[in-house]
Amino acid sequence: MDRGNILSGAAFTAVLQSAVVFLVMLITVGSLTNRYVERTMTGELREDIQTRWSLFAADYREEGAAPLTELIDSAALFTAQGRRAIGLFDANGRPVAGNILTRPEADGWQNGALDLVPDARQTSSDGREIEYFYRSGAVDDYTLVVGQRLDRMFQLDRTVFRTLSITGFIVVLTMLGAGYLLSRKSLRKLEGLEQALERVSDGDMSARVAVSPHNDQIDRIAGRMNTHLDSLSRLMASTRGTAAAVAHDLKSPLARAYLGLGRALAQVDAGEDPRADIEDTQGELQRMGVIFDTFMRLAQIEAGVYGGPFAKVDLRALVDDLAETYHLVAEDHDQTLVYDRDAGGDVSVVGDAAMLQQLLVNLLENALNHGGAGNEIQLSLDRKADRVHLTVADRGPGIPEAARDAVFEPFHRLDPSRRKPGSGLGLTLVRAIAERHGADVTLADNNPGLRVSVVFQ
Repeated sequence: MDRGNILSGAAFTAVLQSAVVFLVMLITVGSLTNRYVERTMTGELREDIQTRWSLFAADYREEGAAPLTELIDSAALFTAQGRRAIGLFDANGRPVAGNILTRPEADGWQNGALDLVPDARQTSSDGREIEYFYRSGAVDDYTLVVGQRLDRMFQLDRTVFRTLSITGFIVVLTMLGAGYLLSRKSLRKLEGLEQALERVSDGDMSARVAVSPHNDQIDRIAGRMNTHLDSLSRLMASTRGTAAAVAHDLKSPLARAYLGLGRALAQVDAGEDPRADIEDTQGELQRMGVIFDTFMRLAQIEAGVYGGPFAKVDLRALVDDLAETYHLVAEDHDQTLVYDRDAGGDVSVVGDAAMLQQLLVNLLENALNHGGAGNEIQLSLDRKADRVHLTVADRGPGIPEAARDAVFEPFHRLDPSRRKPGSGLGLTLVRAIAERHGADVTLADNNPGLRVSVVFQ
């Protein structure tokens, strides 16, 4: 059996696919989160810059240019490391106040580098100039520029990216490790399945698959396999027993037939009449034919190919007819038949009349054959709790409780010597017909004797 390897196992493959999905989701969520953070921070920066720009512009309109110049210089002086850029330029573009040396070329909101005074100039860790987000606008004849560094936002972006990358790496590595362990565990269980099947194929019918208490999918499959192996083991044991029983049952009549033919040939050579020996041989062959016919009928019933289509059968009429016939048969065997049936109520079932008749005949024949002289056979038919009950009881030796399941097996007999007449197929055929009709067959002690009950749904 090709089990593949650990990396091709279903558990590892499923975890790998989950890891890929997780990475895609992480990248998607990270991108959306980064965009959201950028928009939020940009909005806050815009609001802060707009507020400061508006305050400076309002101060100019109220106090004039000189106080505004002093205010801007003071603000620029206390702005640490050029985090904020402030500049006021005259109509010719010359700096009047602040820490910005060169007026931006265009007005409005912009991103980019600003030419700051030497004390305020900063560069990023990779040597690039730090960009600003700023607003440049006219205040009468002056140009007012207010901005703020963007490196913190870039640092936050890098921090978010680094955090997501490390988190993704750890999670994916953990998932793959767990998938590897699960796949290795599954592979070991599959190896156990293979080894058990190999042992069974080598003839060891006692081999079973180990089932762990975790009860995962493989364990459930292993449990089902063990159940099927139990059934197969019982079937093979039954088959071997059946084959041995068939060989034993056929050996004697074949031997008697062979000897009978030998005696008939000897009588022919002696000029005597061989008719008696030929008739004995014919009887032995007929008994073997009955065994084969019964066994074939049993196989056909179990396969569902015996009999015609099911129809409504009046069991009362069928049982009444057989009860009348076997009343006389019982008297011939120095036995009695007591028939008790419910006069009212519907005791009809859906089935095949010929098979149902065969079922009852087998039960009555068993009661006659095993009851002995003075036996009383009790036959009853009634309906209880919407179920039809057919019962045949006798006063014979009965069947021990421990052997009641075994008597339904083909060719099984309570007599190990197999000297008593019969094929060992009577109750087997009864159960097969009952199961075909959805009925239950139970054996019980009749104190003394055996009580057989067939309960139709």
